[in-house]
Amino acid sequence: MSAKKITDEEVVSVGKKRKIWPLLLGTLVFALAIVGTVSIVNTVRAKIVEYREQSEDTSAYARYLTWVVGVDPDPFTDITKANYDSLLNIAACSLLSDEVKTGQYQATEDGLVVPQGDVESKFIEMFGTEVPILHKTVVGYGYEFTYSAQTKTYTVPLTGVVPPFVPRIESVSHTGGLVVLRVGYVSTSNVEVSPEGELEATQPDKYMDITLKQTENGFNLVSIVTLTMGEYQ
Repeated sequence: MSAKKITDEEVVSVGKKRKIWPLLLGTLVFALAIVGTVSIVNTVRAKIVEYREQSEDTSAYARYLTWVVGVDPDPFTDITKANYDSLLNIAACSLLSDEVKTGQYQATEDGLVVPQGDVESKFIEMFGTEVPILHKTVVGYGYEFTYSAQTKTYTVPLTGVVPPFVPRIESVSHTGGLVVLRVGYVSTSNVEVSPEGELEATQPDKYMDITLKQTENGFNLVSIVTLTMGEYQ
């Protein structure tokens, strides 16, 4: 039977991928679902289907990477050299996708009003304190979170947002207290599901090595490095 394109409310399971010994390979299971009756952003809920060559659970990495991959910032080897607008974008989208009860924010005809303190806390949680925080309007793929210096708030439109990519963790390695994740960027526009709910074959558009540092509250992003075709084949 012919495949159909997924909608932003359909649940998608990314198919199995061969193991590469001795690294853990998994497949990201994600859903693009509108949050609440007044939707803010499409939530990408991450879960790893593991082939247990190792006992490590990579689902926490996948959750963290949801909007890191979704925003798709330019590569960098030092977080202080990263594009600041992209980091702020990641923090704002992650906050709004992170099991937040949207009812806690005031809703106006322009959208939900989010205090800058909440965005700031998420920014520090994800990236640490090495990058100074500068509040400003967030502009992403088809959305804009307007910042008001007067009210110290962000106004988030009541519309859904579908990220251009979702993460698929290919392998995990540990070095010097850091974790290096080889991540496939799977385009949401290319994912197809058959009428029976089976995933049609798809491959990531590109691959990145993403380095994270463990913290008390989760992870901090350290670097994102582009891989050439010869490095990941």
